[in-house]
Amino acid sequence: MKQSHEYYMNLAYRLALKGMGLVSPNPCVGAVVVDKRGNIISKGYHKYFGGPHAEVEALLGLNKKDIKDSTLYVTLEPCNHYGKTPPCTELIIKKGIKKVVVGIEDKNPLVEGKGIKRLKEAGIEVIVGVIREKLSILYKPFFKYINTGLPFVTLKVAQSLDGKNSVREGNRYLVSEKTLKYVHRLRFHSDAIMVGINTILDDNPRLDIRYGKKKPLIKVILDTHGRIPEDANVYNTSGKVIIYTANRKKVIKHENEEIVYVGKEGKHCNLKEVLTDLGKRGIQNLLVEGGGKLSYELLKSNLVDRLVLLLTPYIIGGKDYLSFSGDGFNSLKESIYLNNYNIKRVGRDILLTSDLL
Repeated sequence: MKQSHEYYMNLAYRLALKGMGLVSPNPCVGAVVVDKRGNIISKGYHKYFGGPHAEVEALLGLNKKDIKDSTLYVTLEPCNHYGKTPPCTELIIKKGIKKVVVGIEDKNPLVEGKGIKRLKEAGIEVIVGVIREKLSILYKPFFKYINTGLPFVTLKVAQSLDGKNSVREGNRYLVSEKTLKYVHRLRFHSDAIMVGINTILDDNPRLDIRYGKKKPLIKVILDTHGRIPEDANVYNTSGKVIIYTANRKKVIKHENEEIVYVGKEGKHCNLKEVLTDLGKRGIQNLLVEGGGKLSYELLKSNLVDRLVLLLTPYIIGGKDYLSFSGDGFNSLKESIYLNNYNIKRVGRDILLTSDLL
């Protein structure tokens, strides 16, 4: 039975999500081919960077008899230029597809309407904008990266009800195991994870992925004065460790370590220099996990794109382990105000997410 455009595009959307964390700096894309009766005859998604695009995955196994009077649903405008792979538009035309439904236009200057124009010039009917709002959220990181060269910064903060991100002794995890699994999924969907040196010195985290699907994760440490211990746990996990420092005497001591010298901004590394360098390395999605000073400085400098705040049902008290420290804002007018946010439960914890930029 034939379904709505929204139904098939949502299927393509769910396929696209399978590529999250695996295709950067490319976007994750899903595609579905539906025959004239409404039957799904093929599906595909972009599986890894440099691999076939979603449209290619969906179309290659089909012949012209299969495709006759069929419709291709694709979450993002098909490309019309040569990159690591040939243009998807040419394969669509060659295969004889007569109708293409596009979720959202590609804001990559190399594409940006050119793919849709090429399909229309070939006599293909094109419908654009199905589930656009949902897809605009999915592609926010890619659109930012492709147009600015900077990573999309997600700041994740887990804290008690009174704004503390840790305790002095014993188990320092405030969140439940269910929430931990959510956090590690965030890590998998990211290209790199960044923390300040105080997080390394206080918690000595591994910064790896221990739940669900796993992959090597680039670990970024902001270490202005070069204080990271040689036996820090981050060196004992898969994935490169990049140390950003203003200490010119800091030297490489591990095979998986790279040192990048940057300027200082006040008492800490110049954050804009750090993000610019990460963008040049192809880091599209950057997850920041604190600590308090780094979180505050990023927010103060308007460098956070998405805030993920996890509230746990504890009251800790005291003056230490603030989730947001630094100098603080002097007035409500200067402070960070969340215009739009979403709240939901994750186990016993509360998850608040807000897009800031």
